Amino acid sequence: MYDSNGRCLDNCMKTYCLDTNVLIHDPRALFSFEENVIVVTEYVILELDQLKEGNEEKNRNAREAGRLLREISRGLSEKVISMQSVPVAGTPLSKGKKARSNGKTFPELQIPGTNGKLILLMDDPDDRVQGETRDDQILGLLYKHRAAFKTPIIVVTKDTLMGIKAIGRGFGQQNYRRDQAKTQLRQLPHLNVQIFSNEAINALFSSDGQGILLEGVLSKTYLDGDQTRPIIPGYYVMNYEQSQMETLLCIDHDERVRTILKMPVLCNGKSHRGIQARNTEQSAAVDALLDKKKTLVCMTGPAGTGKTLLAIAAALDEVQRINQLHYHGAEKQEGTPRHERKFHSAEKASNEAALQPRNGNDMQILIARPMVSLGREMGFLPGDVNEKMRPWIQPIVDNLKLILGSGRFESLLLDGTIEVQPLQFIRGRSINNAIVIIDEAQNTTPLEIKTIITRAGKNCKVVLTGDPDQIDVPYLDKLSNGLTYAADRLGREPFTAVIPLCKCERSEMAARAAELL
Repeated sequence: MYDSNGRCLDNCMKTYCLDTNVLIHDPRALFSFEENVIVVTEYVILELDQLKEGNEEKNRNAREAGRLLREISRGLSEKVISMQSVPVAGTPLSKGKKARSNGKTFPELQIPGTNGKLILLMDDPDDRVQGETRDDQILGLLYKHRAAFKTPIIVVTKDTLMGIKAIGRGFGQQNYRRDQAKTQLRQLPHLNVQIFSNEAINALFSSDGQGILLEGVLSKTYLDGDQTRPIIPGYYVMNYEQSQMETLLCIDHDERVRTILKMPVLCNGKSHRGIQARNTEQSAAVDALLDKKKTLVCMTGPAGTGKTLLAIAAALDEVQRINQLHYHGAEKQEGTPRHERKFHSAEKASNEAALQPRNGNDMQILIARPMVSLGREMGFLPGDVNEKMRPWIQPIVDNLKLILGSGRFESLLLDGTIEVQPLQFIRGRSINNAIVIIDEAQNTTPLEIKTIITRAGKNCKVVLTGDPDQIDVPYLDKLSNGLTYAADRLGREPFTAVIPLCKCERSEMAARAAELL
């Protein structure tokens, strides 16, 4: 259905004009719009050209976007050179027929692997659009040729102000949606005890945490707000009628259900008190962090909820146990439940670590963090990689010193048990026998988080922590950042656990400040 000016009014093909930040965010956005028409303006290409030099992620993506544009236009370069205007969008050029706009012509290029078309919208050298910024020039060029498009024109951008300008020019606008998470888990879902029979409840609590098989549990539903949703594998809080009691459950993909009633004290030793879960969500996090089957753990939540502390404590606990430094008699305790094992002091473990050089089969902790500052940049920092990274990972260092003490932390850093690694250096690596902790993962892009997770090799666990509501990187939001994206796309895989932490345990003042300020 079209109006009197020939514009589409119903659910038909659309014309999408891509902003530069979309191609920098995801160069393969060119293949993400199905049978619709994509417009890339000359000013977007100029911006890509300006960004192609350098070793940062945005520079690599600019080069990749240029290569993909070249691949799409391969074989038609001579025609593009000889033509200088745009066809009617959505109307393929046929032999002997040209779509016209102001007496000039441009071809639509077929995008390989899709039914979509690409238009390279170039400006007239003799009558170039004016604008103070590239955004103004992109919109000005699109506005100049708006009469050539009979389908709705939508500007796709990750820049809020660019979207506002597009609306002011009379265009539609939307965020880039391909890598946005569809859902975001804010808290552990709640189950009502009534979904289980009395026999099942009795068997569940008499299984001593080993779990029982409850066939059909994944076909049931639970009440989440005002919607009834299906039960999926993961962690749940089971509520009891007419009481304040609740129990933490874990439901596996094979419909095995187990209760989580007691958690071990992590990194327990004589010189410090160790780390222990303080609430239900933290208990779920510790269970997932210590579960060998869960090789990807995503922990989300606001400041002070214990994400980083629990991740580091569990990693230290596990690495020192595997390396036979944290407790003795591993062969005898292999069949003993974790909470009943006898743990020895981390101080003794560190002393033994200093005497025994690491080998290729020893586990290590690899810690990385996006280098995003809160205020002004400090410029270049002196020293080697560890010294340069020290200010960026100081929150992690604080947690390590809290758990181990300053001396023991330094010894583990020196012998390679703990390795600090810039995210930029992870590309191309194959990481084996390690627990990889990515702190502040909400400041990574989906492409960066894909690069990180795909580095995991044999006997490797990846832990992502962060607050999706506290993002310091332009053009990322709570649904398009790497942490939320990974949790959404991989959250239902058997190897993944997604744990939302809600309660601030840092201090009463910190909790109230997070709530009221």
